[in-house]
Amino acid sequence: MLRNRPVAVEFPEGARLIRAALDRPDYQDAYAVELRPGMPRDPAAWTGVLRDAFPIAARRDGEVLLDVSTAGLDAWASIVVDDTYVFLCSSVKTHAWRSRLYWGVVRRVHPFMARFMLARTHRNLDHASRKTG
Repeated sequence: MLRNRPVAVEFPEGARLIRAALDRPDYQDAYAVELRPGMPRDPAAWTGVLRDAFPIAARRDGEVLLDVSTAGLDAWASIVVDDTYVFLCSSVKTHAWRSRLYWGVVRRVHPFMARFMLARTHRNLDHASRKTG
């Protein structure tokens, strides 16, 4: 993986909460970026990826699950941190024509925005760890 640049990956092994969040999701993705020395290993420290706008629904074993449901979508985001990488995982299920229409539009920009937000948070936490380290 390229340093500081999120890349698309499969859900990591530690993404247990998000796997259980939805039965047969319509969409799933995950992005990972390599951790640098001194960066936080607590996934709660990474919730700024989503600008702390969504509530933490669950937390267990290096994973934080956030409820990002909106516009009739059941949507979950998960932040998983292991010894080497931080992962941002998403899972979405639509229910009605409005939510399918909404997701049809949002889905086009979602991968770009997910990678952008993960990279921005990685950069901010890297700078903060260098200042304190």
